[in-house]
Amino acid sequence: MKQFCENEFCDTPGAKVVSVSVREASDQKRTLCATCEEVFSWGVQHGTMVAQAKPVLPHVDSFLKKEGFVILARNDHDPSAHSPFEAWAYRGPLDLQAAAPVTFGVGTSIRDALDALETQLHNARHHTSPTADAERQLGRGHGS
Repeated sequence: MKQFCENEFCDTPGAKVVSVSVREASDQKRTLCATCEEVFSWGVQHGTMVAQAKPVLPHVDSFLKKEGFVILARNDHDPSAHSPFEAWAYRGPLDLQAAAPVTFGVGTSIRDALDALETQLHNARHHTSPTADAERQLGRGHGS
């Protein structure tokens, strides 16, 4: 293990040697401090979930490409205790001060939460505005 974190933007003492390979765990290893190791591990998990989600969750994939980012969280303080996992879709830059939450999904597992978020994004894409719905009911909308 090296003395300092091998993240080029960090000068903290090294705490853990982490495998950083894509294909084989033994290809490359780097020394990271505790903070960088936590961020790196979360990024790997997030990247894996996004890679798995692409063919199965087209609305989440489209949202990630065009509009913003998704946060996966476990809420152990959920009073219902049947849906501790949350997937939140945020529109805007990866900055919680500037981004706006769009919708979320909850579930008993990460996959359930992502499926619920997919459904919410799908419904949001096919939902029309209340004004358009009212005009259509009164016969004033397009095509009447």
